[in-house]
Amino acid sequence: MRAVQVRRNDRQLAWILLVLAAVFLAPAALISLEPRQGRSFAGPAVLLMLAAALVAVVVILLRIRAYSRVGIRWFFSATIAFNLWNAAVSAVSSVTRFWAPGQPNYHFGMSVVVAVIPLVVGGVVLARRG
Repeated sequence: MRAVQVRRNDRQLAWILLVLAAVFLAPAALISLEPRQGRSFAGPAVLLMLAAALVAVVVILLRIRAYSRVGIRWFFSATIAFNLWNAAVSAVSSVTRFWAPGQPNYHFGMSVVVAVIPLVVGGVVLARRG
């Protein structure tokens, strides 16, 4: 009975990783589709999305009672890999001028899609384990 609960909680860790990926993808999509370089309603919309994601993560975390060691390792490995990979993607995008004032908005969205790969992979692996 306890093992089933721990596996279910590992699936909830997977949901947290997927919510974090959505937190990055949704604002990136909004900014990428904004015709005026993000100067209109993008700021308040992004803040609203971040607040909703924070509430979702807190609700999921409050429901979790026990974790497996493997689940915790996958969770933190995915978040650490995301931070390192995101830093590398951002650095390469800036150095190569992929993100430059004259470039189209969708370049930012493309970089975010590449950056969230570790979160999505970690979420899928944790979901399959559970």
